[in-house]
Amino acid sequence: MKKNILVVDCCIRKEKSATAKMLEAYLVKYCKGDSIERLRLYDMPLKPLLLEELEKRDALLLEKKYDDPFFDLARQARDADRIVFAAPFWDMSFPSLLKVYIERICASGITFSSTAEGGLQGLCKADKFVYISSCGGYVRGENEGARYIRCVGQKLLGVKETEEFIIDGLDVDPSQRENRLNSEIRRLFP
Repeated sequence: MKKNILVVDCCIRKEKSATAKMLEAYLVKYCKGDSIERLRLYDMPLKPLLLEELEKRDALLLEKKYDDPFFDLARQARDADRIVFAAPFWDMSFPSLLKVYIERICASGITFSSTAEGGLQGLCKADKFVYISSCGGYVRGENEGARYIRCVGQKLLGVKETEEFIIDGLDVDPSQRENRLNSEIRRLFP
């Protein structure tokens, strides 16, 4: 069955990015025949929610105006069958632009709701989040970006499964970077 795949591309170095190359290999391997909608975050006018926009968001949510264009990204994420995040490892996590995007999709009444007991119930229909990332050094499981994506999916948005494809150590020997990248891509996406 054809799936609606939402690709959240935060590969700021674009085609020069190892993560972008991994993303393309993932899409070829696992998304043939699916409908792919790609958001290139670096081409979007995303900015953090500051006071004025936060107040606007809160007022719209209070009035249950979920169809307002302010929530286009949230509705898009809610309705995707799978969400693929591609972001390089930066400062123990990922570029801040991805966090800004996540702020935009987390909207009470659209992508999650509160339960009568004070808990959270996710409203997203995605079967899984996929997190694709690359790192120049060895992070040995200390990729906070992967943990954050997993936590947002499972504890807030209701996405039970997160699949991670992470290659690290790419810049340890710069002369072997491309060979190592290609070898790891073949291993991850045979």
